[in-house]
Amino acid sequence: MGIGQHLKKGIINMNSRFLRRLIGGILLICAIFSMTAVSFGAGQVYTSGSNVRMRSSAGINDGNIIATLPKGAALTELSRSGDWVQVQYNGKTGYIRKDLLTSGTAAADTANTSTQPAAVSQVPAATGGHIVCIDPGHQLRGDSKKEPNGPGSSTMKARVTGGTRGTTTGVPEYQLTLAISQQLKAELMRRGYTVYMTRETHDVSISNKERAEYANGLGAEISVRIHANGSSNSGISGALALVPSAKNPYIASLAPSSQKLGSSILTAYCAATGLKNQGVQGNDTMTGINWCKMPVMILEMGYMTNPSDDRLMEDASFQAKMVSGIANGIDNYFR
Repeated sequence: MGIGQHLKKGIINMNSRFLRRLIGGILLICAIFSMTAVSFGAGQVYTSGSNVRMRSSAGINDGNIIATLPKGAALTELSRSGDWVQVQYNGKTGYIRKDLLTSGTAAADTANTSTQPAAVSQVPAATGGHIVCIDPGHQLRGDSKKEPNGPGSSTMKARVTGGTRGTTTGVPEYQLTLAISQQLKAELMRRGYTVYMTRETHDVSISNKERAEYANGLGAEISVRIHANGSSNSGISGALALVPSAKNPYIASLAPSSQKLGSSILTAYCAATGLKNQGVQGNDTMTGINWCKMPVMILEMGYMTNPSDDRLMEDASFQAKMVSGIANGIDNYFR
């Protein structure tokens, strides 16, 4: 072999070694980048408080809320940018402020125990830890911006209204509904239920659609919506239940179970309080009903425009009867 051929062969071998090293280096860099990307993205995080809002874009705008999450909800972290974290939850991708999230298993443990009663061993086993979502009707301020009345609906309704007010006591409906709901939560937890509430303060902005979606996201077995009634006729009194009818265009399949839920609660409630039973009524216009994916009912506890009902519903001993009656009705539903 001549000198030229030896040189040519040496150059080829050198080039081959260089290429192998170059390719190996590139692969190593890619592997390191990949591992780094995983450690800074795709991990699990948890909501650190109740009613945490997931938004379709990074920024505070009531119009872009796509889900309202409970405390301890587990999410997959996708990325971070400034104060916002891109996350995935129940098939939805959105953004949550980083100060509303925490990492590690402690948050999940807190979520699993925060809604449990202190002495489960003393609670009848019949309740079986059923998951109940309580929706205290209304809030401090109504929101007249519009949202669809049901899935795929072209009918638009106000996100949430301000509610009525006691004509004798002066107490607003949103205050009464939260007071009863908080007592009901405590009583149901004492009986062994797992209980969530759509709100636990007055100064919130949660639409009727978002309240239903919150219950859906929890996997709640029933949604109990607590309200009080009003009428231009102050002589009208009593309690009633609203449920989806068999002709509901969105959740007709839930009509039978919702009817059972409404009847169970209303019957037990009126038995405990002595209030007139105005019956279970079908209503397909309620946004908070139409977006639900579980049996749902609205309890109109009494008329705040009736002097007797209004005074009774603000009496502490009567409120205990109200709460006991609702809880008894929930017990009866699950039997």
